[in-house]
Amino acid sequence: MRLEQLRELGERLVHVHSQHHTLLLNDPSFQLGLVDHVAGQRKAVAEYTGQFHEWRALVQRLADLKEEEGRARSEKDFLQFQLDELDGMTLVADEQEAISAELTRAEHAEELIQAYEALEQGISGDRGAMIGLATLRQATVRAARVDPELHALMERLETVRIELKDIGEEAERAMAHISIDPARAAELRDRYDSLIRLQQKHRVDSVPALIDIREELRTALAGIGSLSERIAGLEVDEERLRNIVSTKAKAISKGRIAAVKPLANKVEGILHELGMPNTVFQFEHRTGDPGSKGMDSIRAVFSANMERAPAALDKVASGGELSRVMLALISLAADSQGLPTVIFDEIDTGVSGEVADRVGSLMARMGTDRQVLAITHLPQIASKADTHMVVSKELAGTSAHTSIRAVQAEERVEALAQMLSGRKLTKAALENARVLLKGDR
Repeated sequence: MRLEQLRELGERLVHVHSQHHTLLLNDPSFQLGLVDHVAGQRKAVAEYTGQFHEWRALVQRLADLKEEEGRARSEKDFLQFQLDELDGMTLVADEQEAISAELTRAEHAEELIQAYEALEQGISGDRGAMIGLATLRQATVRAARVDPELHALMERLETVRIELKDIGEEAERAMAHISIDPARAAELRDRYDSLIRLQQKHRVDSVPALIDIREELRTALAGIGSLSERIAGLEVDEERLRNIVSTKAKAISKGRIAAVKPLANKVEGILHELGMPNTVFQFEHRTGDPGSKGMDSIRAVFSANMERAPAALDKVASGGELSRVMLALISLAADSQGLPTVIFDEIDTGVSGEVADRVGSLMARMGTDRQVLAITHLPQIASKADTHMVVSKELAGTSAHTSIRAVQAEERVEALAQMLSGRKLTKAALENARVLLKGDR
């Protein structure tokens, strides 16, 4: 079994009260917890607290998303402008190289036309190479029929003639496709300059990189739209959780309102029994916005004297009075929760005499329905117990050893007498101890 399960089981079976718990009585949140304990709604409060923190986390997440959306919307126009600019260019991945080549040809069109024309005329014109080759062929064709070597040379010359003819024809065709068009050159130059300008603006060096940026911008703008959708969805969830938290806070508050007055009256009654007949004990209750423990704030106010108006415990209650208030609350909490075991660690701080006797009687009454363990130095309280155990500490060299042993019969009398008179037992102390053990509880 895991430690958490043991701790949860222990809280259901055993309540341990130590001296610092009395100091906690001045803490409003501790007082609120006691009211919930008596009202039997600690589980409901724990469930509410979990949902409250879930709601607040959602509220924070919603605020963060709205802030993010605000920043995104402030950038949206700029992002849209950049995307429109890139979309308007209708970018093609390999166009920059093609434009560069065409622009070079357009800027040197006249020079290229002259060169192609000179090439074509030099091959096919009236004084071109083709005329000379034809003359050579006529002069040698008959002799080549009888001389193999000459025939071979003539064949090579024919190959040259065919190649020159192809070159001339290609030059003519190429020249036909070149035009001197200043408007087209200006258009190409503008397009090329626009591509370079965009690359410099986005700090890239190619058209494919510009295309990547264009798609990133498109994705970013789509994300702004999806952010709005996410916010709308979270707003629905936030409203649902807020309504749940509000409903549960009201239900818990209703339980607290129903519990505080009867609880305060019962505490008053017990305090009257504990030697404080003029005590006034009340809970001041206020409501506000839902918090981690609900919508309520509670403050215990107290007065031990009729002439003094009730005030906060830490302002008017002495240590002994605080101990008795705490004892009263614990006794009621134990009843309401059916705790089978309650442990008091010196809850008698600040009390003595008859008050201590009444405190012991209250513990004894609690012991009729459950197991009560009390650690005390007061004989008036110890005498009310059904069983006594003596705790002692001994030094052996540098080590301290603590032991617990049960005492019975005459040892009980002696242990109680030592609490009355100290280590040296007197006849009076022993007699007083016997009287206390036989006294009413």
